[in-house]
Amino acid sequence: MISTQIYNSLLFSTGGVTLIILFMSLAIFGWLTVRNRNIRSFEFQITVFIVVYIIGEIIEDYKIPSLSSIPYLGSQIHIVSAVLLAIILWLRLYSVRKSGKMIDELESVE
Repeated sequence: MISTQIYNSLLFSTGGVTLIILFMSLAIFGWLTVRNRNIRSFEFQITVFIVVYIIGEIIEDYKIPSLSSIPYLGSQIHIVSAVLLAIILWLRLYSVRKSGKMIDELESVE
């Protein structure tokens, strides 16, 4: 009985720590987004990804009664956020390759 209580408190504490870290990263990227004021910027796109991920995390950690009719909704939102991140990175790679401005070569500082 004691081991399950320790296990449950450990899971709750890691979920809380995850949310704290996510909100800190949201604050950082949100501040960078406001500073740049450009929707096409990488910071804005990462901010959208973090918001979607936070929504999935909150739904997964804190069982909301009105959303409990949909099974594994938090996990499904996490999958959507992963697909969103993959699309963001793929489109950025595609646009860089299309423009021909690759940074693969090392240049001398001198």
